Amino acid sequence: MGKKRPHSESEPFGHLEDGRSRPAPQKHWSKRQKVDLSEAGLGAIKKRARALERLLAKQDLKIPADKQNDLERELAAHKQRIAEAMAKKHRSRMIGKYHMVRFFERKKAMRFVKQMKRQLSELEDPEEIAKTKADLHIAEVDLDYAIYYPFLEPYASLYKSPSGEKKGDEPTTLQYLHAPRPPIWSVVEKVREEGKAALEKLQNRQPETGSEEGESVAPKASDKSKTQPKKKQERQRGETKSKSESDWSQHQRKSREKSRPAPSDGKSGDDSDSDGGFFE
Repeated sequence: MGKKRPHSESEPFGHLEDGRSRPAPQKHWSKRQKVDLSEAGLGAIKKRARALERLLAKQDLKIPADKQNDLERELAAHKQRIAEAMAKKHRSRMIGKYHMVRFFERKKAMRFVKQMKRQLSELEDPEEIAKTKADLHIAEVDLDYAIYYPFLEPYASLYKSPSGEKKGDEPTTLQYLHAPRPPIWSVVEKVREEGKAALEKLQNRQPETGSEEGESVAPKASDKSKTQPKKKQERQRGETKSKSESDWSQHQRKSREKSRPAPSDGKSGDDSDSDGGFFE
């Protein structure tokens, strides 16, 4: 057995020969990674919120009051994050839905503004100048309308084809500018006088209760329409089941009739004796 060295001969732990401190050996512990809800996805947040709701809904919940208050605050924070995420998703969907029509109407309004400014620079008659300035004002409001229309509300188109026009005929600029405007057009005309900040506030405003109720009523009607085909399918399924059962009973009846022995007469008995029947 080897001889152990005395403690004085061995190097002291934590110090080198020149007096510097030796780095302590690193211990690798297998740590379980915790889920950070601040960076988690919406699905994990919803799952955590449902778990907290089930926990706090228990009648025999035996936890300290401060712990319960912390859980309630956490649940409220998760619900707020879920609501914000759903609102952001709805905003993106509405922007994408009306992106093309807003883009084309913005381009058309910009073209009308340039056209009116060019005509205004060439006119000399005071009456024509006044009319062209009025048309220029309409075109400028149309441009702000296409840009700053509220994102969360269904977009109402500006440049619809005037009634009475043929399909092949393209309306003129004045026909577009003098056509009826949606009700929110006057709101944009009034708000644009307050500046760009007011227009951006109008662009990001929340929808009114009437539009929200209109959107919430639609799914109820669709749910009702979905339940009707299900009942019809169940009724058809029951009819096919009863029909198959009747067919099966008829098949069993026919098979029993075939398995019954046929009535025998004298002639058949002689034939069976000569041919070698079952009892020979």
